[in-house]
Amino acid sequence: MESAAQRAERILSKTFGGPIHLGEAQDLGGSARSKVLRFSVLEGPDTAPRSIIVKHINSETFDPHSTNDATWYFFNDWASLQFLDQVTSSPLAPRLYGGERETGLLVMEDIQQITRLDHLLLGDDPNAAEAGLMAYAKLHGHLHALSINHQNEYLRIREYLGPTKSADDFYTFLWLPTTLEEVARLLDVPVQPGASHELERLITALTNPGPFLSFVQSDAAPDNILFDGERWRLIDFEGATYMHALLEGAYIHMPFPTCWCVYRIPDPLVQRLEDRYRVELARACPAASDDTLFKHSMAEACITWVLFFHKWICSLEKLLIQDQNIVALSDRQRFLLYMENATRSLEYANHLPALGNTLRLCAKRLTQLWPEAVDPPYYPAFR
Repeated sequence: MESAAQRAERILSKTFGGPIHLGEAQDLGGSARSKVLRFSVLEGPDTAPRSIIVKHINSETFDPHSTNDATWYFFNDWASLQFLDQVTSSPLAPRLYGGERETGLLVMEDIQQITRLDHLLLGDDPNAAEAGLMAYAKLHGHLHALSINHQNEYLRIREYLGPTKSADDFYTFLWLPTTLEEVARLLDVPVQPGASHELERLITALTNPGPFLSFVQSDAAPDNILFDGERWRLIDFEGATYMHALLEGAYIHMPFPTCWCVYRIPDPLVQRLEDRYRVELARACPAASDDTLFKHSMAEACITWVLFFHKWICSLEKLLIQDQNIVALSDRQRFLLYMENATRSLEYANHLPALGNTLRLCAKRLTQLWPEAVDPPYYPAFR
């Protein structure tokens, strides 16, 4: 059986029109699903890069026709890089050099990283951190805008690679009502009259995003955006798909709900970030210029993420027993921060009052239970 290096050499030789020989692999880690390796290019045509990244599925029994998570995430990543190569001449992500569908191997550009956004946020330079966040907001607004009305192009690529339907019920959003009920029950807070109807409206808005339907990175975390010395680039498109743009735009208000690197962002900066994101999105999405529609949609996304935290990250049931702290804010601090931010977003938008009142009661109860979680710290760069 060919090694990953041999398969990558064959793909690269075809892409660059001449024999290519790679050096030893450098293991960059990855996940339980896949490994990521860096190889130096020892020999090849003048147009060949100095190094490349290889991503391949861990399982020796990889089946490209399977609907399991490993296959679904891998083909999402592949399709995303190919799609972005097609829809923009300015690189937003690593360039795709090629892949081998039957064995689950992907060869891509090795971005020469200068820094990552999480490094800036955890550093001590507020100006650099703010510039990084502004670049983040602009880049995601640009990504969402340029992908509007190109869903069929993405689907043609993705459907060729393998099954497109995820086994994950996150994308149905049908979990939202039961999740709200669970949170309210655990806090002994009454769900306000009308909340069920408002949740039905919310699910409809999320599953039928209309003008806000766009391609999203999905895990838009600060460790998935790199500065290469010239521009900011995005990596990790395993969860990428077409869905409501503001589910990703809301990362500005609900700081990085899928990431470990979570602290508070100063409120004045949050507004500037939203403005930057909104300007970029509005270039191809006129609905983003409608104040009422934009505020409503942003508030709906914020509700989704606070309930997501209980459902998918750390259940309130566990947090009521014991807090957890991995690196940044503790899980109690994160949950209360998201609850309060979602409540403020609903108040600001004057939208979904029953849900807003329910979340407000939940937040009040949490501040009583967890006084140590109130007013969590800002990112180190902003202290």
